[in-house]
Formats: sequence, C-alpha cells, structure tokens
Amino acid sequence: MLRPILLSAAVMLVGCQSLPKPENAKPELTTEKPKAEQAKPSGVVITPYDQPEIKRQKMQVVVPEQKSQQKFEDGRSLPAFKQLMQQTQQAYKQGHWNDAEAAALRAQRLAPQSAETFLFLALVANQKNQPANAEALARRGLSYAQTQAMKKQLWGAIAKAGQKQNNSKTVQQAQQALKSL
Repeated sequence: MLRPILLSAAVMLVGCQSLPKPENAKPELTTEKPKAEQAKPSGVVITPYDQPEIKRQKMQVVVPEQKSQQKFEDGRSLPAFKQLMQQTQQAYKQGHWNDAEAAALRAQRLAPQSAETFLFLALVANQKNQPANAEALARRGLSYAQTQAMKKQLWGAIAKAGQKQNNSKTVQQAQQALKSL
C-alpha cells in the first residue's frame, strides 16, 4: 500500500522538475541550510519493518471419515446430569410433579440437547394438565432423539397430549408415527 503511494509521489516530483524553465525566470532562492547546520536528530532512530513477502500456497483439505450414524455428545455422560435425571425419575414416580420438573430443568441446562429431559418435561406437563406445553416439549425432544425407544416414548407423550386437547389430528399423527417405528 505504501509502495504505490511513494512511487506515484516520486513520479510526480520528477515530472515537475523536468519541465523546461522559462527563459526570463529569476533563479530560485534556496532556503535550505547547509548539511552541517541542519538540526541534529533527537536520538530516535526509525527503522522500517522488513516484512517478508507473503507467498501463496495451495491448501490441502483433509476430510475426516464420516461414520454411518453420527452420534453427538449431548452431555448425558456427565455425572451431575445422571444424578439429576435419577432425581427426576424418583420424583415423577412419587407424583411430585414440581420436584420432577425442577430437576429436569436443571438437567436440561447441563445437557440442552438431551431428548430424555424433554420427555420428562412433557410427561410432567401432561400430569399438570398442560397438554399444549407437553406436546411442544415432546416435539422438541423428537428433534434430539437418537433411539427408536426414545422416539416411541415421545410420540406416546404427544398422543396423550392430543387426547387431552381433543385434537384428533395430533392423536392420529402420533399413532401413525408409533406404527412406523
């Protein structure tokens, strides 16, 4: 960037100096001091930074082998998550819906892509007579479900929520999905 500017400035200066002088022009007065009288530097030495030129190289892209079924780490292997899910299951079995929901929400913070947390949140919502919320949670869990068993449980929660809402279309869709699994 600096080179083109310096180059163009030098060309302009040389071009201006090479113009013919008029014959009747007075000689120019120079105001430059002789070199011996010029101000001495302040002790600061400025040296330009020599940066080597960037060379182009071809990039080599290595594509890793893809497995037939990719399994992503969703946080289910964390000990804290396992403990919270056990608390959720115990509270659900005992009928403590608020405790089960609280434990499932804490577990969900640790593993936000775990279908198991969405399943228990949907089951609790069904028990608390919140079928629309239960259906939404179960459908969200379906997007993260990796096993057929988990998908069956989530579709079962959707079917139960559809029955509570008297929504025959949702119930029919859930039954068809359960048959195909």
